[in-house]
Amino acid sequence: MPRAHVPTIDEVLADPAASHWMKNALRSALTRDPVDVANDAAFLCALLDKRADAAMEAGRAAVAATAPQVER
Repeated sequence: MPRAHVPTIDEVLADPAASHWMKNALRSALTRDPVDVANDAAFLCALLDKRADAAMEAGRAAVAATAPQVER
């Protein structure tokens, strides 16, 4: 199965739609050891996934707390 197109670093840095945060992270990463950067990025991804999951769960709980209860 072919992977979706992943742009090059230069393409992202030149893209006006790319966030300043992403561009700054890429510029910073280019000055570091690429293996260290990849490991840090994978760990950052796991941390942010966990944060996003918690936010989604909190949102679901808030909706459930305000939704009318249906008798079965």
